[in-house]
Amino acid sequence: MSIRSPRRSFLLGLTLLAPVCPSLAQDSTEVGLPAIKVTAVKTDRDSFSIPESVSVLNRPVIEREQPTNLGDLLEDLPNVAVGGGPRGQGQTVTIRGLSDERILFLIDGARQNFVRGHSTRIFIEPDLLRQVEVLRGPASALWGSGAMGGVVALGTLDAADLLRAGQTFGGRVKLGYQDGSDQWLTNAGVYGITADGRFDYLVDLAYRDAGDVRLGDGTDLSNSAFERLSGLAKGTWSPDGINSFGLSFMAFDQDGAIPSNPQIEATDDTLVDNNTRQQNLTLTYRHEDADNAYLRPSLLLYRNTTDIEERRLFDGRRDDTSLETLGLDLRNSTRLGDPERFGHVLTYGLDYYQDEVEGERDGQPRDSYPDGRSEVFGLYLQDEISIAKRWTLVPGLRWDSFKSEADARDLDTNEDDAFSAKLGLDVAANDWLSFQASYTEAFRAPSATELFVSGTHFTCGRGCANLFVPNPDLDPEKAHNKEIGLRLRDQDLFASGDEGRFQARVFRNDVTDFIDQIVNFTMRPVAGNRGMGGVTGFRNVRDARLEGFELEADYETPRWWAGIAYAQTRGEDDRTGEPLSSVQPDTWTLEAGLRFPAQGVRVGWTGRFVAAQNEVPADGTPSDRYDVHDLWLTWKPADRLAGFSLELGVDNLFDEDYQPYLSSLQAPGRNIKAAVSYRF
Repeated sequence: MSIRSPRRSFLLGLTLLAPVCPSLAQDSTEVGLPAIKVTAVKTDRDSFSIPESVSVLNRPVIEREQPTNLGDLLEDLPNVAVGGGPRGQGQTVTIRGLSDERILFLIDGARQNFVRGHSTRIFIEPDLLRQVEVLRGPASALWGSGAMGGVVALGTLDAADLLRAGQTFGGRVKLGYQDGSDQWLTNAGVYGITADGRFDYLVDLAYRDAGDVRLGDGTDLSNSAFERLSGLAKGTWSPDGINSFGLSFMAFDQDGAIPSNPQIEATDDTLVDNNTRQQNLTLTYRHEDADNAYLRPSLLLYRNTTDIEERRLFDGRRDDTSLETLGLDLRNSTRLGDPERFGHVLTYGLDYYQDEVEGERDGQPRDSYPDGRSEVFGLYLQDEISIAKRWTLVPGLRWDSFKSEADARDLDTNEDDAFSAKLGLDVAANDWLSFQASYTEAFRAPSATELFVSGTHFTCGRGCANLFVPNPDLDPEKAHNKEIGLRLRDQDLFASGDEGRFQARVFRNDVTDFIDQIVNFTMRPVAGNRGMGGVTGFRNVRDARLEGFELEADYETPRWWAGIAYAQTRGEDDRTGEPLSSVQPDTWTLEAGLRFPAQGVRVGWTGRFVAAQNEVPADGTPSDRYDVHDLWLTWKPADRLAGFSLELGVDNLFDEDYQPYLSSLQAPGRNIKAAVSYRF
């Protein structure tokens, strides 16, 4: 019996048990996965051969999903949950039980460091994205502070993503509508490349106007309407085909009357007129000479600003919140030896960033969002060691020095340093089976808000107020993750052009020095509050253990595909054994679809089956199980209608009325959506 027989029998069994996978994310015109540059691990590798757990969503997936917010793209990925409710300003992301502030967000490699209670971390128009990567698990050995739960790396559109073969100039127009919020999208852009191929450019604008979101029970979520204008302008110049210089500017501007905490129901005394603006400016330099194995440097310089203005409607009080991040990342890649026998790919560099935060209330300093700044400097080294083409060992080490200080003179500066290590191993048993193991570390330096917050948290009647107490002595949180897994991939499994894939991963993440917000409400004097109402502060209070696994399988043919994913995470406080509140329920995700190549049509279904969450802390709120089904269809004709495309979709097909775990708001109901676009 040939070796293909047991292999096919095994993969056939997996396929029958698990016919589809959300990382079918790779919805391309051909069956099979191309090698993809995975920004989240700072290397050019096929995502299927990386020791880390990475999901990649490409441009066709983004187009077919017709997302309004980033959360619409992430919610179907294994061990990734989106909470905070339907309002985009309040959506949060959890990866493997670690919440939003413990995840690193990147746009074109630039850190996005905005953090504010009850607010989303990142503001972006999804229609300007070409790719979304999600790395699950700690990643500080490459990225430094903040990447304890993982990395969400967003890549924006380039001219090359939109130009057709042989085209040097083009444009696109798009019109979309979603009935679940009476939302309209209009988009227009131009892009091109010079005849000599040395300069490419893109300018794109997107405008959304949405009403209140309709919920599964048929009611509307009051004060969830918004108006948004977003834009992207970028260009790349390569004078000699080796050196290239890039400039990119992206802007986001959204207005709406929402609650000051967008994760809750609106009431008259919480409504604010909210204006959110975010700008991202990046400068890049790359040197890529195929004949030079030692010198492939790159430099990224960036400036990000987030400004939120809120005017409370019932009394006119105005709050201003702003964050400015300045940063750089300088790295080089060196190839040594023979990858067929024993070779190295060294990636090494330094990065630096500075965050400056400011908060005002009616033009005066706001103690609940204190003025301050943080600086982080890091050095890192990663080595990809190839041994006889079958073994890949990936050690890495990083050192960071960080300092935070507040403008208030009576608060001490917080400064420290940290080492973060990683060790990954990929062993290819043969051409279709590989095993992975990894150990990764991460840390998160406390934010200026956690360190220096003061002022009033909430009032409790005449002469009663709960006060914030600063704690400039907070230690950084730390994570230690162990992970093992296997992957199978075989082309031409049962017929020419077919491909089957399967992967399984088991992990355990031990987190120490968790930073928690502790609310001590009392009607007697305590340290920090001589009156009534008690105090609130941030403390290093506990250690935690998170463990779980992910299973993914899919099968693709030229005419159809199918796949399945299952994700489970368990977490508990090491000292008390009590469950962690941030751990999401077990989830199955299934997907299936048909291709009609001659007509340029694809049609698909996605089902998300979420279990009840009963493993909650004593004061936690359990959640019920729910199922959500989505349908979509895309049509991209050829010949005379080339450049035209149509996307149709139905979210929550059966109008399921449900409330996700850790959300105080119901989820959106049925949403019928359509978009038509033309590229010329």
